[in-house]
Amino acid sequence: MFKWACLALAVVATLGLGWVVLDLRAEVKQISATVNANLNEIMVNTRETTDTLAILADDIKQLRDLAGATAGTPRDKTLVAYADNLLDLIEATDGVIGLSKKMFGEGLKDIVSAQEWAIDARKEALWLTFRVTSRAELLERLCKNKFGSAWYIQEPDTEPILLLDWLQDHSQTTQ
Repeated sequence: MFKWACLALAVVATLGLGWVVLDLRAEVKQISATVNANLNEIMVNTRETTDTLAILADDIKQLRDLAGATAGTPRDKTLVAYADNLLDLIEATDGVIGLSKKMFGEGLKDIVSAQEWAIDARKEALWLTFRVTSRAELLERLCKNKFGSAWYIQEPDTEPILLLDWLQDHSQTTQ
C-alpha cells in the first residue's frame, strides 16, 4: 500500500510540474509575441535614450572642463580639506571680520561675526576650489572680497589685523 501511495504522489507531482512548465511556456510565448510586435519601437526608444545619454555625457565633460576639474589641469587634490580647515579655524574664534579700517574713526566697516562670515565664505570657498590650483592662491583669494578689498579680523581686546596674516599666524597648514 505504501508503494502505491508513493507512486500516486509522484504522478501528482509530475503532473503539477508539467502544468507549471506548460504555463511558463505559454507566458514566454506571449511575451515573445509582445516583444516582436513592439521591437521597432523598443529599438527607436533605445537609440534615442543612447543619443540623449551621449549628449548629456558631453555636457558634463564640458562643465568639468569649465570648472577646471579635468585630469590635464595641475591641481592640488587637498584644496577642499584645506579650505574647510581654514574656515573651521575662523569659525572657532570669537572675533569679528570686516573690511579695511574706516577713513574717519576707529575700527572696521561692514562688521560680521567670524562664525557668520565663515558660513558665507564656505560657498565662495567651494567655488574657489574649482578655480584655483594651489593652496596659496586659495588663501589669497579667500582673504579678499569680490572687489579685491582685504578682509580684517579683530579678536576681543586686540587691534584689527589682515585676515591673511591672522590665518598664517594661527594655521599650521598654510603655504
